[in-house]
Amino acid sequence: MRIGQWRQRIVIQQNRMKKDKDGNQRNEWEDYFTCWAYANNLSGKEYWEAAQVNREESLFFLVRYCKELKDLDSTKYRILFRGDIYNITLVDFVQFQNKVIKLRAERVKR
Repeated sequence: MRIGQWRQRIVIQQNRMKKDKDGNQRNEWEDYFTCWAYANNLSGKEYWEAAQVNREESLFFLVRYCKELKDLDSTKYRILFRGDIYNITLVDFVQFQNKVIKLRAERVKR
């Protein structure tokens, strides 16, 4: 894949526990990391698997591996892309080579 294809800006947000002034705890999303990504619709087998569970608005993102993303998972992180929120459904550290991370994500319906 050529570098020019990694032209979509995404923000990865992390879910963190915050305490308010009264000591109550609540979950809040905050910006964690911003990077360039390759974004595309699912295709082939991935598309048909997603369509079977009504995930028509799923995308995949490729991002470069970096130390900030080494602990990335689908439970504590989500993606902001073009004004929409995407819940991460799969994190694939492609062949564990520490070069590329493939993220499958589903758009949150508001």
